[in-house]
Formats: sequence, C-alpha cells, structure tokens
Amino acid sequence: MKIFDMRDYCREDFDALASLYQRSKGDEFRFESGWPERFPVIPLPCDEHRLKAFSNASALVLPAEKGLAGAIYWQGGHIVGLLVDPSSRGMGLGRAMVREVLGRMEETATLEVVASNRPAVRLYESLGFWRVGPRDRAYQGVPVTVLMMKCPLSERL
Repeated sequence: MKIFDMRDYCREDFDALASLYQRSKGDEFRFESGWPERFPVIPLPCDEHRLKAFSNASALVLPAEKGLAGAIYWQGGHIVGLLVDPSSRGMGLGRAMVREVLGRMEETATLEVVASNRPAVRLYESLGFWRVGPRDRAYQGVPVTVLMMKCPLSERL
C-alpha cells in the first residue's frame, strides 16, 4: 500500500471499514487499567453511537491488499476517529491521514484522545496540536479520561 492510494470513503468500503474498526478500535485503550477486558469493542454496525458519528462524517480510507490499512473521519473541524490496522502501525499512515485532513480544514482542528495513549498524543503534538485539557468521558459505560487537543490553522505543520 502507498500513501498516495488514500481516497475518499465510499459506501462499498463499509464492510472493510467495520473490519478495520474491530481490529484497531480497542487499541486506543491499551494503556488503560484492565485493558482489554474493561474495554470490549462492539462491532461498528452494532454500536449506534459510533455508527451515527461515522455516518455524519467525511472520511478518507487507505486501501490495503486485503481490506483497509487505515481510515480517518471528521465533522467540520473535529477529527472524530483515526484507525490504523495494528499490522500497519509505525509506517507513517496515521500521520499522513491526519495531514491530509488538516489540509482540507479551513478552521481550527480539534480532537479527543485517550489521555493514557501517549503514542497518539505524541503524534498529534508533532503535527501541531496542543493540549486544551482533560475531559471525563465513558466508553461503553467505562470511565476514561481523554485529552481535548486543538490545532489552529497557524500551527499546522
């Protein structure tokens, strides 16, 4: 797969996206106490909250030989989700997808990231995001602290 294969999501990608979601979603909690038992991943088609968020978003996908290696989705200036297949991490795919989305935004970009996910926090900081502050959230009813981060247009790398 090549970064330049990144393209806009289309409805025919949904099954591959759902599979990618299942493989990668839980990893955002991997530094939380009790992971993975406390943070079971509900399949995207069955997770009403996240399915609605995705359905109302713009999205890019990165095709792989089988399925998708990555996907990113956003609403306006808010990045809702970034998914990278665990077998494709460390190759710059997440960075490339975030940069592409930032290039499409005409306003301050925001996102939330699980506070204990230091690799993700470092990625976003390296792309010009800065920490606004912690927020208490819940995933499937389990309390989790997230960091709200933002990247003004003037800070983008």
